[in-house]
Amino acid sequence: MLKDVVDGLTLVADGIKSVTAIAEAVKSGKDYLKTKHPEVQNDLRKMVQELGKSLFVIKQTSAVLTNFRFAIATDTQGTELARFNDYFIKSKTEAQFLRNRIDDLRTHCSKVREHGTRISGSATAAGFAKIFSLLGLGSPEKEMELGERLDKLAYEDFAIANSSDQMLKCLEDALRDVQDTLGNGGAMYPQNVPDAAALLAEYGPEFERMEERATEAAMEIRDLAKDLGT
Repeated sequence: MLKDVVDGLTLVADGIKSVTAIAEAVKSGKDYLKTKHPEVQNDLRKMVQELGKSLFVIKQTSAVLTNFRFAIATDTQGTELARFNDYFIKSKTEAQFLRNRIDDLRTHCSKVREHGTRISGSATAAGFAKIFSLLGLGSPEKEMELGERLDKLAYEDFAIANSSDQMLKCLEDALRDVQDTLGNGGAMYPQNVPDAAALLAEYGPEFERMEERATEAAMEIRDLAKDLGT
């Protein structure tokens, strides 16, 4: 299960990488855009904001796992089992909240396309590439690469939302794996807490890295949108 979750997190990281690449390109050309093409600045800002919304969901999802730790030394009466069980039940509620946010992101993919069309006249890979040409990047190859990234995020099975959906699946699989390590058949046993804690310690760094990546990218998007609004 651990390998499957790590592989899933790699897919999420790829989604973050695409959003970050787009944000970096916009940041590098925002001053040029403000001078040469100020008429598209507002739509570009709104499009960037839409891309950033998935990052906050990924960050929130990662934090569900990274916020829990077993206290093995104090677990003389099985209190850690009860604490994890309560946390697991709470995670179900949080997962549903996050799933609702993800469903909302699927509708926001159309907004990315809408703003892209307003800027370039076409919500296609070639049209999206035109957006980056307005940033003065001076590289048709780079513009097309970024256009294809944006096209994938906005079209390919709503990849923006799917990155968040994959993150949520990784979270649920990891927590279920820890729960299964504690016991089976509806029972959990105190003697299994050290093994469960060791497993959680393996998952923890993977989710922490994802949380850090999403947080950093989300802050970059927030600052960029603010700059584009001035």
